Amino acid sequence: MNTTKTVHAWERMGWVWSVIFFLSLGLPWAYWMVQRQATPQERWLASVLILIGGVAHWFFALEMPRRGVAPRGRLWYGLAYAGVITAVTFGLIVIHDIFFFVIGGYFSQLAYFLPITLSIPISVAAMPILAIQANEIGSLAEALRQPVFWIWLLGGVCGSLVALWISAIIQQTGQQHELIEELRRTQAELAASERSAGVLAERQRLAREIHDTLAQGFISVVTHLEAADQALESEPSTARRHIGQAAATARESLDQARRVVQDLRPEVLEGSSLAEAIQREADKWSARTGVVSTVTSTGTALPLPPEAEVTLLRAVQESLANVHKHAAASAVSITLSYMPDRVLLDVQDNGRGFQLKTHTQSGGGGFGLTAMRQRAEALAGAVYVESSPGEGTTVAVEIPRQSR
Repeated sequence: MNTTKTVHAWERMGWVWSVIFFLSLGLPWAYWMVQRQATPQERWLASVLILIGGVAHWFFALEMPRRGVAPRGRLWYGLAYAGVITAVTFGLIVIHDIFFFVIGGYFSQLAYFLPITLSIPISVAAMPILAIQANEIGSLAEALRQPVFWIWLLGGVCGSLVALWISAIIQQTGQQHELIEELRRTQAELAASERSAGVLAERQRLAREIHDTLAQGFISVVTHLEAADQALESEPSTARRHIGQAAATARESLDQARRVVQDLRPEVLEGSSLAEAIQREADKWSARTGVVSTVTSTGTALPLPPEAEVTLLRAVQESLANVHKHAAASAVSITLSYMPDRVLLDVQDNGRGFQLKTHTQSGGGGFGLTAMRQRAEALAGAVYVESSPGEGTTVAVEIPRQSR
């Protein structure tokens, strides 16, 4: 998480307020000294007050931040500084009217170093006092009868309203900045979550690919080797045939594993249609198992996205592997149907079947059927299984034609 403190524009312009304050002190003092209209005592007192104001500003506004202390964020420091410059400002104004120029720097310092809830009341309270001093009004009762008094007071109120408005804008800007930072953090977290989801999806894809290639190949190799072992003494030729088929399957599985690593299409789909690839897979399976298989394709065989063809081919391979392991079937029928809005694959056997509800409740189906469903659902498709004891099993895979 980003913990860098945001430095706002009004904070970056702190040096501007320092320049304004020093000029508001120095310029009227220099002009007044050049005019030689004051007594030595007034000159000495004004010089001392200006020196006090300048030193106070240097210490609170420049030196303390350099030491890592921010008076703006600490109320008592701000009040101490405000008290010093208030005394300096009103003392100078009492000495001579030319020091009314200090008011601009004075009010800017109040607004910069004090919370708005304090700077505004102090500013409004100061305006009547300044009005009385500026117009040499003898008493408050007399001041209330003077229009100029109310003009000064109205100026203070209007200035305070402007300060409140600017403060509200600053606060809203700060809130918007925090919201933007929160949005950036949320976007970063979302991107990290998406990357994690992508990694998980890729792991699942590789698991499916490994199951559909290496696992099925190993099963076939083991089956042939077991058959070869049983026929080794009585039927050497049969044993050699099984060993040869096991070796061929092992080589084919090795090629498939390499292609999975390279993330390419299955070799059987290279340079051929999906129906032709399914026919070759069925022929090889029948040659290995001795179970008769037929492949039928209906409809107009328009090209499908590569991932859809891989999904349907893997479904055929998994279904045939399950028939060999569990069904004890003598025939399998594979139908690939191209429809206007979807493609439907049916793999039907005449084996022993099973009680579908009981099989589902017991968690049957294994990883192969789960991987088949995941592949289909990733393409907005679905997998359906129908089976009854003694009546065989049908596995249907449906993929929308527009799947990408």
